[in-house]
Amino acid sequence: MRDLSRALGYCRVSTQRQHTEGHGLERYIDKLKQYGLTEEQIHWDIESGANEKRRGYNQVLELVRQGKVDKIIVPCFDRFTRSALGWEVAHRELQVFGVELVFLDGGSLDLETPEGLFTSRILAAMSAQVRDKNRYNATQGHRYFQEKKKIYQAIFGFIKYGDSVIPNNKLYRNTNNTHADIARECVEMFIESGELSKTIRVLTRKYGLERVGKYKFEDFPRDVSSFRRWLENPQLCGMICYYPYEPKKKIVLESQHQGIISLAQHQQIIQILATHPCGRRRYASNPLVGLCKCAKCGSTMEKQSTKINGKTYEYLKCPSAYPKPRQSKKCDVRTYFRLEEAINIVIQKLKQNSKDIAEHMPVENIEIIPFEIIELQQQIFKLKQLDDPDFDITISIKKQKLEALTKNLELHVATNSNRKEVLRSIAITEGFWDMITREELTAIFHELVEGVVCSVSETVIGQTQFFDVRLKI
Repeated sequence: MRDLSRALGYCRVSTQRQHTEGHGLERYIDKLKQYGLTEEQIHWDIESGANEKRRGYNQVLELVRQGKVDKIIVPCFDRFTRSALGWEVAHRELQVFGVELVFLDGGSLDLETPEGLFTSRILAAMSAQVRDKNRYNATQGHRYFQEKKKIYQAIFGFIKYGDSVIPNNKLYRNTNNTHADIARECVEMFIESGELSKTIRVLTRKYGLERVGKYKFEDFPRDVSSFRRWLENPQLCGMICYYPYEPKKKIVLESQHQGIISLAQHQQIIQILATHPCGRRRYASNPLVGLCKCAKCGSTMEKQSTKINGKTYEYLKCPSAYPKPRQSKKCDVRTYFRLEEAINIVIQKLKQNSKDIAEHMPVENIEIIPFEIIELQQQIFKLKQLDDPDFDITISIKKQKLEALTKNLELHVATNSNRKEVLRSIAITEGFWDMITREELTAIFHELVEGVVCSVSETVIGQTQFFDVRLKI
């Protein structure tokens, strides 16, 4: 009978897909339970093994430092770490506290012996090599797909067709409409309402809360973040996007596949979404997110919520004064600044300067024609010179895209020229700030406020909090 009273289990998978589709994490946890560990003794992560900031991983190491662990049981070495450098840091702590690393297949590492330490370093190096090889293969695969303009997967409204996609013309559920028709309806509803959550509520009431099919492309997303990503995907208007979640590497290319909405509609979607900051729930709960800084150390303040007698109180705190485990304390300002007071002071500052803001808001006078428009004009000119009827459809598509870009440019100029009037009307509208939502506050604050410096001073009656608001204009 094993004594596991001072043992912990740890396992991980690298991606959410391995968890939801491959059920790898469930299998690892089940095996650790079969070994004799309880649910409370098992820690896990859905993170790359090269990431040393894994929550479950650091919880295990923290318990090791507290002297509460004699054994750590893992499925295999690379489930613990894939970083040779990370292992060098971890094994020293395991050595200091006399912790044994045990594998489910019956093996273990005795880090007190030179042989065990040498073996662990070999395993760490091999795990890192596999990680690097996987990354290299993934990079080469991305390049190949990009060069050939291949599409990885279909989104809702499309189905895969060879290396490309085509509109999904199968009937959707028990309706007389196709999947592509429903996708267009989703887009039109969003453009009309301008609200992600409202659009999803209307759609789910009409078509049901439960998704149909086992694949993502078979139904529209039911949560806000997924629905937003679907709307942002240029596949909808006949384009391809590579590295969509990496802004520095993101590439959008023209494709030969047929879109289910126009380029103008997609541009309209992007414009509407630009007024909805990413991470909507987090931003909506704190309109000053990213704007407040500690006067002492310059760190970006974090929001803290406390519930007392059923009422929620929100504060801002300096993260450098409340460091995470293994991090040193860099600031001694341990004051909790009242978020509501900070918001009110920012509003007062905007009220006081509303006329100056309206007068000095820069108006963009776009005289330079964007490169995309010039390139499309040149392509149309060259295709017309060929005088080949086979290119008529291609010319027609490019003309539509050119028209959409031109209209978008005109709309952008008109929007900027009217901005003064919009801001002036906001300034003089009675009760405007009383009716505005936190989400709308977020958009306004990030448009007009450069930053808010939070400081505190000691007085005879106690501490006094100050918020120095700096506007962009």
